[in-house]
Amino acid sequence: MENQGTAVAVAGGTPTPPENFMQSPDSMPPGSPPTVAATTGAETTGAETTGTIVVFGATGYTGRLVTAELVAAGHRPVLAGRAGPRVAALAAAHGGLATAVADAADAAALRRLLRAGDVLVSTVGPFDQLGRPAVAAAAAAGAHYVDCSGEGAFLRHVFADVGPRAAAAGCVLLPGAGFEFVPGNLAGALALHAAGDAARRLDVGYLVSGPTGMSSGTRATLLAALGDGVLVLRDGRLVQRPLAREVRAFSAPAARATPVDQAGTAGRARPADQAVRGARRGALWSGGEAITLPRLAPALTDVSTYFGGGDGGTRAAQALSFPLAGLRRLPPTRAALGALARAARSTSGRGPDAPNRARAGVRVIACARDGAGRELATAALAGHDPYTFTGRIMAWMAGHLAAGTVRRVGALGPVEAFGLADLERAVQAAGLHRVV
Repeated sequence: MENQGTAVAVAGGTPTPPENFMQSPDSMPPGSPPTVAATTGAETTGAETTGTIVVFGATGYTGRLVTAELVAAGHRPVLAGRAGPRVAALAAAHGGLATAVADAADAAALRRLLRAGDVLVSTVGPFDQLGRPAVAAAAAAGAHYVDCSGEGAFLRHVFADVGPRAAAAGCVLLPGAGFEFVPGNLAGALALHAAGDAARRLDVGYLVSGPTGMSSGTRATLLAALGDGVLVLRDGRLVQRPLAREVRAFSAPAARATPVDQAGTAGRARPADQAVRGARRGALWSGGEAITLPRLAPALTDVSTYFGGGDGGTRAAQALSFPLAGLRRLPPTRAALGALARAARSTSGRGPDAPNRARAGVRVIACARDGAGRELATAALAGHDPYTFTGRIMAWMAGHLAAGTVRRVGALGPVEAFGLADLERAVQAAGLHRVV
């Protein structure tokens, strides 16, 4: 994973030539098999499922959201977790679903839950600390895998280390498949399509407003990032940078939706000279885009992800990143961050309620630039409630994997797995629409 060519090769699929193939929003790399079956414009339902869907961490905050969306779509998932009584209660609330008891540290127990063609949906994090046995168990079983991870180190592990094993077993791994980082992958691909072959740099901003709140799992992941930093692509290499060290302003287009038409061909991303200039700032954040987007456009040399709540908080986070960069190397600081993360995990299942989630506003903006830094194109998505979005998009992905509609194998990004048009339709149905 030290350069773009290696990033493509280690994922378990066929390496792509070093060219930008984003000429058509639905194109695939030269020589690639189709991304999805021809029928993937329609939603999958439980009746069409062939593999069993297992939700691991089902009683956690995100696990409950994913379970509810799966059941609403007609699926009958198996619910798994370490607390048997809580799992049983949740299963009963959804009409008597099947259950299993499994711990994140017990890869053998997880392996026994899975058969080839099944789907493991993992919501147990922080993933770099707790998620490795689950993804390893899925690859060993030949089962597909979806998670809501947000840590760059874990994503790198999945693509570099587990992806080749999954490809050999004929299964698909989709890490970072929630609000982080499906919208950024989609917006980035749209911006790259509009920018064409000249794109070399790509920045993605996740901008949140309103009373968003934070789940206990998100809090634990944030604490892990404070200790470990974030991954970015610089000069074609994945490197680690301190969280929030860099700040970037993003132009915010007016909130006017661009629907996907009947043929699945969405309106194009707006060129840079037509963008509305209402800038908001984001601070450098952990992101999967630095790993997944160069696989779509290997000519990219620089990819970064940013997160912004308010400009004041963004600047404060940047200021804190300087002392934290030194302090996090000290054993007492790392011990304190670890204790805080464990405390967050001990309150598993907590998060903002539905009314507060509905009041949150989100905007995801991708900006493509040439090698000299000139802005070529932007693409933006807007909506509400990132947590409900995560539950819906993960359930959609799990349904398609269980139905066997994804034709590529190994560790994949969302656009690689589902194609640009189908993914945009799914993202819109899950709550985020394109704006121009």
